[in-house]
Amino acid sequence: MKNKKLLTFGMSLMLLPLLFLSVTVTGAQAADDKPIIVCTTSAVGSVVEEFLGDTANVLVLVQPGLCPADFDMKPGYVDAVSHATILFKQGIPGEFWLDGLLEAAGNEDLIVVAIPGVYNTPEGAKNYIRGVGGNLTQLLGVNLDSKISQMLNDVDDVSGWIASQASTYDASNVNVICMAWLQTFIESAGFNVVATYNPPETLSAGNITSLLETARTEGVALIVDNLQIDTEFGEGIASQVGAEHVVLTNFPDAIPNTETLSKMLRYNAEQLFGATVMWQSTSTLRVERNDLANQVTIFQITTSLAVVVVAVEAVLLYARRKKKQ
Repeated sequence: MKNKKLLTFGMSLMLLPLLFLSVTVTGAQAADDKPIIVCTTSAVGSVVEEFLGDTANVLVLVQPGLCPADFDMKPGYVDAVSHATILFKQGIPGEFWLDGLLEAAGNEDLIVVAIPGVYNTPEGAKNYIRGVGGNLTQLLGVNLDSKISQMLNDVDDVSGWIASQASTYDASNVNVICMAWLQTFIESAGFNVVATYNPPETLSAGNITSLLETARTEGVALIVDNLQIDTEFGEGIASQVGAEHVVLTNFPDAIPNTETLSKMLRYNAEQLFGATVMWQSTSTLRVERNDLANQVTIFQITTSLAVVVVAVEAVLLYARRKKKQ
């Protein structure tokens, strides 16, 4: 694991360590003859690492907590790619910087493999596992059949648990507004997405007003933000409409215990179901409070009517007595 840790970039790395990385990567390959495999994001990198462990030096370019579009290329990355054997990419718009990196690296022997498509749902994760595993088997000449089977079973276990939880908490009747890139996962977990929003910096006042109106008219329970984009926007909406605020990660290893695709799926589902429990409990308390308020109102009205009746009867009784006199 030591080599892999040396090749994992943290947000706090400064230019000096990045420059030193080129020496570390090159030296690691020369010393242990392990292939250097570069991955644009942890979506593919986590799968490669789970397959190969210490048998390869795996470098993930984009920090898991960041959006790929925010990647900042440094000299150390260029040198690492120039010595790499394989580069895995997702083929997403956020990797617009990759062509420039490949050109700067000038590695004519580098094999670039694209693993496109959805990965943050059970079926999507299984496709990624098969795609990465199949390519590694072919390019490195290793037998990964047993590992592929194990990783697919891990995803199936999580998928079964999600389905069970969705049934228990009646997720199909839980309305959600979410960041657009999370919609596929949230719907795969059984929830009903009634509206989505793009990165907050692209939204107009009209967009936000529309989201608030939808949240109120649809009785939205959950407002869900994407960790890699913004973690505060949804909180503002949730606080105004009485919904629960949830933050999910769209990339593995951005949060503890999300190191693999299956763990990330379970973590995200746990956040959704946990927030659903909170919302349902709050809703029950709100209904009980409204019922109590209605009962108090009825009691007050009844009491007022009783006082009026007594007063009228007293006046009539007084009038009768005066008449007899």
